[in-house]
Parts: sequence; structure tokens; C-alpha cells
Amino acid sequence: MSEETSGQSKTLVRGLSILNACSGSRSGLTLVEIAEATELAPSTVHRLLAALEAQSFLSVDNETGRWRIGVSGFQMGNAFVRSRDYVAQLRPLMIELSDQTGETVNLAVLSGSKALFVSQIESANMMRMVAPLGSLSPLHASGAGKALLAALDQEERNELMDQLSFDAMTDKTLCSKASLTQEVERIIAEGRSYDREEHVEGMQCVASPIFNETGSPICALSVSGPSVRVTEAVLVGHGNAVLKTAHLATQLLGGIPPKHWASDD
Repeated sequence: MSEETSGQSKTLVRGLSILNACSGSRSGLTLVEIAEATELAPSTVHRLLAALEAQSFLSVDNETGRWRIGVSGFQMGNAFVRSRDYVAQLRPLMIELSDQTGETVNLAVLSGSKALFVSQIESANMMRMVAPLGSLSPLHASGAGKALLAALDQEERNELMDQLSFDAMTDKTLCSKASLTQEVERIIAEGRSYDREEHVEGMQCVASPIFNETGSPICALSVSGPSVRVTEAVLVGHGNAVLKTAHLATQLLGGIPPKHWASDD
């Protein structure tokens, strides 16, 4: 290998190490933090950051000086997700769960500080819950949102909770970080989250996260229905079904629950 090729390879490795460091931080990293994480000289980091920004792999917040994954980086990551089409893989389990409960089953992913609905099996009942695909729900006031939040590690969860506005969707919404933190502890212990008319009056929901091979949440599986049909006892029963299906889905995708999560036993 020529000296020029060797130098190019070293530059590539350094650039990739910077991308890897930035991808692991939800709030972004400063130049100094990147230098510390990659053990590179600040001058080297500065030069590589400029190159990565020029190709849209990274972007910088000019007010905070924090670097985050850019559009090109997102597109590459999204290509990986598409290559592992878990939505199609999980659809048979969603259909089975909807048949079992008689209610609408949703699949949601974390999108910023919201839960984004990406797949749905509608209930056959005339009165049913329907969330348009692509719609967003608040993390503090929805079953899927709270499940995704609780599934994150403590550092990520705290960072995200600090960004929430805690808007009151109904008179039952958890409207403070303290109350949500207490709820998250229960969710972690039970492995499922409940939305008892916290997002929409007259609608009940229970959800559980699905994990990947590193123990990070891929998505959340939920069952939702009207309160007149989904009574408290029925909701708890649906919770058992959701938890079981989420465990099966995690296994199907080759995932494992994180250390802080409820035991599968």
C-alpha cells in the first residue's frame, strides 16, 4: 500500500470515528467533546468536521456549536433500516394480536420528542381507534410514547424528558417530569405502559417496546380501543397480550431487552 493510500485510509477511519461519536449523542457534541471521544487533535477534528459538513454527513448548530448527524448520514442509516424491514416482519404478529384483542394495533417509532405511527392493523369494530400513518403522539401522554421513553437508557431518557413541554391533552395527562418519572419506573418494572384517556378522552391504550440486538428500542407495539369496550379489566388483559407479543417480536428480530428492563419471566 502506498503512503498516499495509507494516508487516505487513515483519514477515512478518523472521519468514520467522528460520525460514530456524533451518532451516539442525541444532543450532539462540541468539537472538544468529539476530540476527546475520538482521541484526535482538535485541529484534525476541525478539518474533518468541515469535510463531513460539506457532504451533509454532519450539521452544526451555530448557537451551541454542537455537531449532529446530517441529511446524508440520516439517509445512509435509513437505508440500513429499510434493508431490515421489521415492519413487514412484524405484521403477522400485529394481525394475530388484533384478532386476539379485537382492537386496533399500532407500531410506533421514536421521532424526536414524539412517537411516530408507521404501521397499523385496524379493528373490525365500527367504533375503533384510528391513528393515520405518519401521525405523531406526545411521549408523555400516549401508550406508545411512554413505552419508547421508558425503554431508553437513563441518560437518553433524561435528556429527552428535559425537552418535553408536558402539554395537557386531557384532564388525566401527566403534566410534570416528576409524575412521568414515577410512571416510567412502573413501566420498566411491568414491561408495559398504559394510556388511560391521557391522550384522547374515551380512548384507552397499552403498549410495550420491541428491542434490537443491542437492547435499544426499535419501536413500540400498542393496542388501543374505546373506554366503553376496553374497561380496566379488559385493558390489563390486553396488556398481557401486548407484552407477550412484544417479547416474541424482539426474539423474531434477534433483539434482547436492556439490563434495566423487566424480566421476561
